[in-house]
Amino acid sequence: MTAQGWIDQTRDMILSGYVEELLQLASEADASGTTLSVTGAANSGIVTGVVIEVDLEAMYVTGVSGTDVSVIRAYGGSTAATHTAGSIVRVSPKFPAYRIMDALNDDLRDLSTPDNGIFQMKTTSFTYNASQDGYNLAGLTSEDVQSIYSVTYADPIPVEAREPEINSWKLKRNRDTSAFASGLALVLYGPGWPGKKVTVSYKSPLTLITATTDAKSATGLQSTAYDLLPLGAALSLMSTAPIRREFLDAQGMPRRAEEVPPGAISASLRDLRVRREARLSSEAARLAAMYPSNWQRNATAN
Repeated sequence: MTAQGWIDQTRDMILSGYVEELLQLASEADASGTTLSVTGAANSGIVTGVVIEVDLEAMYVTGVSGTDVSVIRAYGGSTAATHTAGSIVRVSPKFPAYRIMDALNDDLRDLSTPDNGIFQMKTTSFTYNASQDGYNLAGLTSEDVQSIYSVTYADPIPVEAREPEINSWKLKRNRDTSAFASGLALVLYGPGWPGKKVTVSYKSPLTLITATTDAKSATGLQSTAYDLLPLGAALSLMSTAPIRREFLDAQGMPRRAEEVPPGAISASLRDLRVRREARLSSEAARLAAMYPSNWQRNATAN
């Protein structure tokens, strides 16, 4: 299951059955060429002035001659890339894939805010030294660590293989990087076991998507919450639809008024918002049950 699935789900949700024109690249396109070979281009909706999309790249069409389509690359803030032969060419996409990707990442950021209660649990570790109080959280930044969940140490008794919890500690941010390279210092007020590993479990924001091939699990979302992202992205993208209805200039092939009555878009947005809020509440409660806050006894952060 990859991020492409989220893009497809989001597009299906907001297009509501509308079918866009799809063609295919006849040959590979590198990241710099300005002429594409598109199967069926001559008898399609590809004309000068329209936008086409291949993978995550949007392109502005400047001319068409047979199957050759001249374009301006990386249109609208998308990124030029190499595209393989047979790749889908989407003609005049209502919601370009790169914008859907941006909306998905915006929703990952939104879900990660403390108010929404969605996070991923990560761990880091260091070796306990009885003569040392403060420890650098190597490889992390302040943005990586929303809060510390638990601090445990390896028990040297191999029979039980326990990891007792260190109950008294404090996370200090914005430390002098000459002493704490990460800018984060974890000060332990309780003992560990000299020479043994200390494991720090911490809540971290969800990881953003960088490619359509990224695994959904790489974001840190629980699999039960995978439906949240398309809902949030659809809400964000559909919020621009009422604005577009107010444009005074001509719009190509408008739908009849009875097909989209006044308030229909707003009603759809309300329905999506209610659905997302209900699902968000359920997933936040699920995470809270998995990681109860009473584990953080005697801990503070600043």
